[in-house]
Amino acid sequence: MVCATLRHSIPKSIVYCQVREAKRSLLDLFYTELGKLKQKRLLALLNDDPTIMECRSALAKRLELYRSAQAEIDTVAWSK
Repeated sequence: MVCATLRHSIPKSIVYCQVREAKRSLLDLFYTELGKLKQKRLLALLNDDPTIMECRSALAKRLELYRSAQAEIDTVAWSK
């Protein structure tokens, strides 16, 4: 019974590992190709409303400002 279980589970494990690696490499290729696209093409693919895109950009800038402020606060707090 143990041998039969191993006989069935080992090939399944091997195929799982192969599929996982193929998925990882395909996703890496997809992200690389997506990163090469121009911004206008990306906007066309997203098909978002321009006001939503502007809001998203404003929020990204605000988030960056918050992060830089937090880093500044941390440096002042740790220096005391």
